[in-house]
Amino acid sequence: MSVVMKVHATLFLGALLLDACTQAQPMTPASTVPASQGTVTATAADNGNTKVAVKVKHLAQPSKVQPDAAIYLVWIQPPNGPVQSVGALTLDSDLQGTLETVTPHRRFQLTVTPEANQQVAAPSHAAVFSADVDRVD
Repeated sequence: MSVVMKVHATLFLGALLLDACTQAQPMTPASTVPASQGTVTATAADNGNTKVAVKVKHLAQPSKVQPDAAIYLVWIQPPNGPVQSVGALTLDSDLQGTLETVTPHRRFQLTVTPEANQQVAAPSHAAVFSADVDRVD
């Protein structure tokens, strides 16, 4: 095998490994939103943090899921730690939404809940999506 072929093979395998580490993980939808689809991606960020990208599609407007809800909030709960809101997931006219954030945690449970406003201190309704996330570097 020539040096050029070895370099190409090494680069190809490296790209495959990188893709495997950053592959989107499906989130489990609740029975209240059966047509919805969602993914979460967790990748290494600066200072040992984790960059989290949440993407959803076909998710009903929050008020269709819970009458008093106006937004969806994304929550992260590390093992043995408190749940914390990391931002609002807003939907566009095609019922798709994204949220990108950073957390210091490598392992956590991620949930998405319909809420009346962004100021709630803890989830007040059942999750429409959930996923157990474990960042792999």
